[in-house]
Amino acid sequence: PKTEPNMNEQPSCCSLCQDVLKDPVSTSCGHWFCRQCITSYWDQSASSEHSSCPQCGKRSRRARLQTVSQTNTCRLEV
Repeated sequence: PKTEPNMNEQPSCCSLCQDVLKDPVSTSCGHWFCRQCITSYWDQSASSEHSSCPQCGKRSRRARLQTVSQTNTCRLEV
């Protein structure tokens, strides 16, 4: 049976370009994208401070994007 991915685990590919993640960043809802992909996606959509996640539609602040090193640091503090 197919299991749901753990939100703390970084997937290996971007759901926007369907390619291996390059400079991966995570939205506040926990979805991973290439920095270039999510930035371009948001630039093409509403250019407000709040933008929605292309995967689940949740609103996410552009400034809240997390890199791999930031999430690893957060995980160590828990």
